[in-house]
Amino acid sequence: MSVMVNNNVDSLKQSGQSCQVPELLASGVSIAEAVAVWLSGLYARKPILHWVHLLRVNVGKAKIGSVASRKAEFVFVDKVSAFRGYRDSLADKLVVVRSRSDSSTAKIIRQSDSSRYFPEGRYRIKAKIVKRMGGFYSTNGLMLTATYAPQMISVDDAFRDVGGRSRRLLDNINRWRRRNGMARVRGIKVLEVQPSTGYPHFHIAFPKLRYLAPISKLTEWWGQAVNSVDLSYRDNFSPTGYVCKYISKLEGWSDDAMAEIWFNRTRLYSMSRDYYTQVEDKRRPEWEFYTTKLLSLLSMPELMTTFDNVDCRDRSVLRAGFT
Repeated sequence: MSVMVNNNVDSLKQSGQSCQVPELLASGVSIAEAVAVWLSGLYARKPILHWVHLLRVNVGKAKIGSVASRKAEFVFVDKVSAFRGYRDSLADKLVVVRSRSDSSTAKIIRQSDSSRYFPEGRYRIKAKIVKRMGGFYSTNGLMLTATYAPQMISVDDAFRDVGGRSRRLLDNINRWRRRNGMARVRGIKVLEVQPSTGYPHFHIAFPKLRYLAPISKLTEWWGQAVNSVDLSYRDNFSPTGYVCKYISKLEGWSDDAMAEIWFNRTRLYSMSRDYYTQVEDKRRPEWEFYTTKLLSLLSMPELMTTFDNVDCRDRSVLRAGFT
């Protein structure tokens, strides 16, 4: 069967010597990736990666030599510029909502205010965590840190891998505990980037837990260097403060690291619902979506003729459209 596949690849390569795509196909790269790299040679000044991102191309499929290194360099450079373009467009986007109880009242919100890539968005995320976790501020428990070994994996691959690998680690822990007559554990997981290396790693807090599993097993399941897993017990720590601290650290992340979690849709944190001590408020929302506007195209005079009251605390938005 493998012979037939190799023959097919060879015939494809021979039939398309006039273009660059067959070289990529033979290396295991998807057609969408091959087209993106090919187009980058024709349109060097135009960002191609954004379209590859929309197609959800797996950028890690190249297997060999110069093709892999060339593609990795192309993707890395454009990945960062594509993220910056996304962030800039988000900063320019406004959302207009209308009051459900009074249709003559509207509110203008910056979409960036709910994004983790902006300070205001991070503040709101932390406020939501504090509200949901309520009074769960101080407890004892275990803290686990798992890091990557640079000699075993690249930065790009580590960012693509960290979500799935951490879930498999927790699955293996619970499977081992179940076989040994222990209760299933729940954890609070937070992602962090090491500034000196640019590699991601994560921390998991296990509140009110004194024993997890043998460190040798944890290291085996994590699958990196022998010293890549650290487990310690703490008499007193705050799960709420623990999560919020690492969200605040996003302020110091480089654009390269931000681009990685954006491109790979990596979650910054996750926690078991067991740690949500406040019942989620299911009341009917006070506001409903009305429209979206770009700040550069917003006309406040026009909006003020549509609504009697427009709630907006951003002065730069209030001045939009006035001459």
